[in-house]
Amino acid sequence: MAAGLADLLALDVTTTEFAVAVRDDQGNEDYAALPMRGAAAWQSDPAFPAFELAEVPGMLRDLLGMLKARGWQFDRRGETVPGCLSVACRQHDMVLLDKESQPLAPAISWQCNAAVEEVGSLRKAGVEKTVGKIEPRFVLPKLACVLNRQPELRDTLGTVCMTGDWIAQRLTGHRSLSTSDALSNGLLEQKTRKRADKVLEKAGFDIAWFPEAAQSGSVVGTVQPVGTAEEDPWTPLRQTLAGWQFVAGLGDNHASAVGCGMTDDYQKLVVSGGTSGTINLSCPKSAKLPEDGHSLQFEFYRDSLLLLLMLADCGAWYNRFLDRFAPELKQTMDELNMLALSSDLTALRRVLHDDAAHVEEFPPSWANCPLGVKVADTQLSIALELLLRVQRMLAEVRAAGVPSADTYVLTGGLSQSLFFQGVFFTGIKLLQPSANVKVSGRTGPLRYKTSAYGALINAELPRVGGKLAELHAAGNRFPLVDCVPPQGPAAAALRYLLRSYGM
Repeated sequence: MAAGLADLLALDVTTTEFAVAVRDDQGNEDYAALPMRGAAAWQSDPAFPAFELAEVPGMLRDLLGMLKARGWQFDRRGETVPGCLSVACRQHDMVLLDKESQPLAPAISWQCNAAVEEVGSLRKAGVEKTVGKIEPRFVLPKLACVLNRQPELRDTLGTVCMTGDWIAQRLTGHRSLSTSDALSNGLLEQKTRKRADKVLEKAGFDIAWFPEAAQSGSVVGTVQPVGTAEEDPWTPLRQTLAGWQFVAGLGDNHASAVGCGMTDDYQKLVVSGGTSGTINLSCPKSAKLPEDGHSLQFEFYRDSLLLLLMLADCGAWYNRFLDRFAPELKQTMDELNMLALSSDLTALRRVLHDDAAHVEEFPPSWANCPLGVKVADTQLSIALELLLRVQRMLAEVRAAGVPSADTYVLTGGLSQSLFFQGVFFTGIKLLQPSANVKVSGRTGPLRYKTSAYGALINAELPRVGGKLAELHAAGNRFPLVDCVPPQGPAAAALRYLLRSYGM
């Protein structure tokens, strides 16, 4: 692919992978990824899964080296406009630094749910009125749990933050808490988006441990080429990226929603049929959503909430099906999609799925069905699970008096299937007959790398005054094409099927 002088960079830190996305000022994009290194456990306790922060600079150097080998350049000194970089990071990583900003422990990950007692205590203290609902994986209770187990850490602790904040600090020298991550960890007041000082004091913490909040999508600082390579493994990175502006990053859910094409005008609902199936919708933070609602709530931008429902097993479900019934066709998705499109719709049945147990239950005599029917059954069933979640989310926002979105967008790997598009189109039209139903028209190496692409878009926000809608209005960041509707008898058959399954 074409490569040039990098203009935007995004770091994407996930549980399994560390990746970098890049774009130049002509719109050329590229992507490099490595398996995540440094899996660990705090105090060798499996209840505290973590990863070693010392691995990060080496992995980032390797990734930039991979891109340099393809012709990308990162030295923007002498350019009139600085490059911008940001980060998308798995949420709830907890970083503990000493007073010299050196790690005191591996970063304890979102997979740690040991702080059950601490959550109970904090709830009794009433902190959720200020910081919102908390869970054991959040930094607020997790820090209390760690300090209860190792109280001597209080004497050496200098900074508490998340992994994305720590990367920003290592590159720019500035401490900060990105609002996207901090609001989802019980560290900020939900109403003001400022550090929740009274809650932190109530939890028994020193407020000085916590940096001030930085609005996600705003500039934290400029990368400074300081230090020596012998003393600090970050020095070569700071020299490579000298002068770049670091933009306060996003949690992974926020980043994926942005990367899927979510807007901050409340007019677009985005469904991803990718590795994780997600339903994303933004709404005003003032919306009185049902207290017993199913939609997860995350920070979006400023006065907006991100609502999220997931089919966590989406891509894994389809891969399990292929591994078992069509392993020889796993690399030929076009052929599988044509089999689904040409199948007999009168023979289709639902495959039952348990998202928590990661298992499917097949219809009786399913083993005797042609492969095309099996492919169509599986795609239909995955689409149905996503549509039922869309239906649930719409019921919640309508109950809060929030107008329904007018545009519904399908993205992710399964959106390549015209049969899958037809099911999605039919289901959305059942839920909202006036809806505009679209499919992502993006191409290139970042087409399905939604978290990395979301961080890339976030890096660009300071150039448009933080207005996400302006990037959408430009037309080339999130191109949309019409979702292909089913035709003739197929349309009636799909409508009947979906209605019979609760649509």
